[in-house]
Amino acid sequence: MFMRDRTDICLLLLINVIIGVSGQNFWKTYSVDQRPKRPETLVTWCTISDDEQRKCNSFSMANERDQIKVGYETVNITCKQARNKEECMQLLDEEAATMVTLDAGSVFVGGRYHSLVPIAQEVLEGGHNYYFSVAVIKKGTLDDVVSLQQLRGKKACFPGVETFAGWVVPINTLMKEGGMEIVDCNNHIKSATHYFGPSCSVNCLSDKYNPIGDNSDKLCQLCIGKIPGGRCTDTDPYAGYEGAFKCLLEAGEIAFLKHNSIPEILDKLGFTGISIDSFQLLCKDGSRRPISDYLACNWGKVPSDAIVVSSATSFEVRVKLQKFLEKFSKKYPKAHSNITYTSTTPSNMPYGGNQYNQQQYDQFGNRVNRYKRQDYGTNYGRNDDNYGRNDGNYGRNDDNYGSSSNDGNYGR
Repeated sequence: MFMRDRTDICLLLLINVIIGVSGQNFWKTYSVDQRPKRPETLVTWCTISDDEQRKCNSFSMANERDQIKVGYETVNITCKQARNKEECMQLLDEEAATMVTLDAGSVFVGGRYHSLVPIAQEVLEGGHNYYFSVAVIKKGTLDDVVSLQQLRGKKACFPGVETFAGWVVPINTLMKEGGMEIVDCNNHIKSATHYFGPSCSVNCLSDKYNPIGDNSDKLCQLCIGKIPGGRCTDTDPYAGYEGAFKCLLEAGEIAFLKHNSIPEILDKLGFTGISIDSFQLLCKDGSRRPISDYLACNWGKVPSDAIVVSSATSFEVRVKLQKFLEKFSKKYPKAHSNITYTSTTPSNMPYGGNQYNQQQYDQFGNRVNRYKRQDYGTNYGRNDDNYGRNDGNYGRNDDNYGSSSNDGNYGR
C-alpha cells in the first residue's frame, strides 16, 4: 500500500514538471523588439536617373504601406541610384543590386557581358509587349529628303548607342536601304559617324563602344552635358528617348524614337506652344505621315523593356520576384502610365514561345520539375508573329512594315 502511494506521488510530481516546462513555452511572451520578424525578401532596385529614383521610391512606399505578399512573405524594396545602365549591370553582376529595368538592346548587352537574364517584360496599353521604331522630324523641315539616301549629312538625335528602337533598328535600316557604308564591321559607330553630320548619340565614346579610342566625337557634337564627365553619357540632357526628343526640338533635324515617345513626353512635360501636330513621321519610302500613323510608317518592331536579374539569383527568388511583380501590376494598373509587367514565360514571351513544351512550365515560366534545366527567357528577342521575326540575329527584323538587319557584329 505504501509503495503504491509512493508511486502515485512520483507520477504526480512528474506530470507537474512536464506541465510546468511546457507551460513556460506556451505562455511565453515577447517584448516588441523580441517578436519574431515576419519572413521577407530583400530587393534592391537599381535606377539610372532622378526620375527613375523618384518612381522607385514611390513604388517602395506603396509596397511598404500595402504589404503585398508572395505566399507568407513580403518583399522589401530599396532603391539604389547608379550613374548609368552599365553601372547598374555591374552592380547586379556583383550582387550589390537585385534587378533593373533595361531597354531591349541593353538586355542583349547585359546578357552578353554580365550574365543577366530577364524575368519580366513590359506590357503596354492594349496588351502589347512591343514598340515600333520611328523616325521623327519637325513638320515642314527636310524638304530635300525624298528618300532615305538623302539623310546623309543630317543632324540626328539618338537616345543612345545600344538602344534598340533608337539606334539598332535605324542604323541597320540605313545600312540596308539608306546607303550607309559599313566602315568597320565591329564598330558601327564609325559607320554612323561617316554618314551623319554633327549629331548626339550618348555613350559612343565609352570604353565598351570605343575600345581602342579612335572613335570620332562627331556623334557627341550636339550633346550639351555640362557636368564634368557627363557630356555624351547617360547623364547628358539629350540622353534617352526624352533627351533625343529635346535634341530634336533644340538642335537636331531628325530623331529616332519609340512610336509612343512623343505623346507621352508632351503629356508629361506639358510643352507650351508645341502639339503633336508639330511633328511628322518619316517613312522608309521618303513619305511623311502623322505621328498617329505609326503602323503604316515605322522602321521596325522591337521588344518592350524588361526587368532583369543576375543569373546567379536562385530559382526560388526568381519565382518570388515574378509573382510579386505580377501582383503589384494588378494592384496598381496605372502605376507606370498604362505599363504593367508580366513574367517572361515561354507562353507569353513574343519571341519564340512555340518551341517549348508548354506542359513543362507553370504560369510563371518555371519548370514544374525544378531540377531540370530551365530557360529564364534567354530567347528574349525572338519574334515569330505576323508583325515581325527575329531569329536571334541581334537587330534583325523582317516584318511587313519594314526590315532591318544586323549580323551579330553590332557594337563589338
